[in-house]
Amino acid sequence: MRPAAPGRRALSARARLLPLLLVAALVGCGGDDEPAAETTRELPDLGVPTTETAPPVTETAPATTTVDPATETLPEEGPAPTTEPPEDTPENDAPPPEDTPAERFEEYCNENPGACG
Repeated sequence: MRPAAPGRRALSARARLLPLLLVAALVGCGGDDEPAAETTRELPDLGVPTTETAPPVTETAPATTTVDPATETLPEEGPAPTTEPPEDTPENDAPPPEDTPAERFEEYCNENPGACG
């Protein structure tokens, strides 16, 4: 009999090594020996109470007032006038709205006064 070719011997060694590596990888990925800290929540009782009855709703009519048409003043038509906030000047430093780029810029300038000039 003739000995097996060297390529076959290497191939059979690789064929045996692959399953061993797979088994080792699976064992290494096993669970932890320590029990997991399980948290349990107590759920509130969500039953609907049936012993109480709601009082009947009674509608009340609004009080009537008499208005003299001769002295009544009507509101002006159109949108209500809006007052603009005072201008942001060094004398009147109005803070910008929160969580905006302007607020982040002011924070940066306060932390680094030489950078903003």
